[in-house]
This record gives sequence, structure tokens and C-alpha cells, in this order.
Amino acid sequence: MKCPECSSSSVAIILWGYPDMEAIKEQLDKKEITLGGCCVTDHDPKWECNDCANRWGHREDDELDSDN
Repeated sequence: MKCPECSSSSVAIILWGYPDMEAIKEQLDKKEITLGGCCVTDHDPKWECNDCANRWGHREDDELDSDN
């Protein structure tokens, strides 16, 4: 996966909602995922570039939600 804006391969999946912070701490530290916020809509992006902060794609419901 590369950023469509700057071509960086340092890309994180955006996690929306209220995640279990202890469960995702290591992934956050490695910048594999980033937090999108608690307000979830039908048009939230799926990916964020760690270098230029560009966001793109379309979120899929419950993709990383371990509670469901």
C-alpha cells in the first residue's frame, strides 16, 4: 500500500470509534494503525499516510472491532 498523494509506503489503517487502548497499544506505537475519532459516519476514510497525513479509501464496518 502506498499513499496516493506522496507515494510513501508508511501507511496506517484508521480505527474509528472507541477501541480498547491496551489491545492496540503496540500497533499504535508501530504506526500500523491510527485513531480516527469517536464520531463514525458512512464516509470515513480507511487509510492515513504517516508522512503527509493524507487520508483516503472507505472504512469497512467492524473491520478491526474485536467486540463484535
